[in-house]
Amino acid sequence: MSHTVLIIGAGPGGVAAARAVRQYLEAEDRVIVIDRQDEQRLGVTLLSIMRGWHEPEDVTIKPSRVLAGVAEFVPAEATRIDPVNRRVETTTGTLEYDALIVATGAELVPETVPGLVTALENGSAGHCWSLPAALHLRERLRCLAGGRVLIVVTRLPYKCPPAPYEAALLVRDLAVERGIGNSVEVTVVTPEQSPLAVAGPEIGRELVALLNQQGITVLTGEQLVAVDGRHREAQFASGRRELFDLLIAVPPHRAPTFVQEAGLAEVDWVPADLRSMRTRFEGIWAIGDVAAVRIRDTLLVPKAAVFAQQQAEVAARDLARWLGRTAPEPELQAYGRCWFLAGRGVAGAIEGDFLAEPRPKVTFQSPSTDGFALMQQELAAWLAQDPARRH
Repeated sequence: MSHTVLIIGAGPGGVAAARAVRQYLEAEDRVIVIDRQDEQRLGVTLLSIMRGWHEPEDVTIKPSRVLAGVAEFVPAEATRIDPVNRRVETTTGTLEYDALIVATGAELVPETVPGLVTALENGSAGHCWSLPAALHLRERLRCLAGGRVLIVVTRLPYKCPPAPYEAALLVRDLAVERGIGNSVEVTVVTPEQSPLAVAGPEIGRELVALLNQQGITVLTGEQLVAVDGRHREAQFASGRRELFDLLIAVPPHRAPTFVQEAGLAEVDWVPADLRSMRTRFEGIWAIGDVAAVRIRDTLLVPKAAVFAQQQAEVAARDLARWLGRTAPEPELQAYGRCWFLAGRGVAGAIEGDFLAEPRPKVTFQSPSTDGFALMQQELAAWLAQDPARRH
């Protein structure tokens, strides 16, 4: 009996899931990947696009080419999941499945912060968590004559956890390059008591020290409640008010609306079991940014591509065994390295084992030219998945 495995999302997690599932299924089984866009890029490249070091086409792959011979790629937008009848409705028709992997990524919802959408529209605010936004912010930074740049983490969790701090360093780097370093003040504000609290307080201290060395201020424990784009003021739950000339806001993230409407999500995210990636619905797995994968009561796996790819393998093995195919036992893991882009030709890394006891064992490798070279090698290897990009 043949089976159909449907994967919603062709990001790093979805592509990895398709490849892993394919190797454990029989030849007659179908693997179908749905995504509204036939292009993908790693999160760190949005920062390099923002900084002006890359154009989008330099760092983009096409999942349809990557998955050729592995899975059927359907260029469509999923609009509804029917967990009972095992169907997914899309903008091009309805697809039935025996097993479903939800790898949609996160949806950006700036409208949940009063005033933020208006500030984004009038140019007093920007962000780099989507390609159009990164391109817009690049132009805004090129025109910046000086003043105060305020970088605010609006809500937790969000994808690419180091990105706000990388953005701060890249803004500083650009200001120095343009000869306006003395005219630009950069401040980062986060609701966490320590930056990147998931990695532990020592990482937070090292990160603050690095930013302080570059003249960047870090404010912690402050929850953004509203933005006044007209008066260029950010307002926080504590009563604190911070003026800005340019606001770079990490937009609130959550699971896509159609995923929530299917009943998969709880408090914005889809709970998935660490050992299998199963959701509360039989026959549905969730991986990557859309999933809330709990390690401990207060600790979730960070939302980064490296973890999405690990979760893809776990889900693929469990799914194949659930379908009666031969596959190894899922291997529990949450070890990853996130590159930390800090300036022209330098990058560090935040790396560690989030399953270590009694707390995650994470290290911060200071930015260096060697680190940048390794990051470039990893990016080149990722791009080489696409046959058209191989040299």
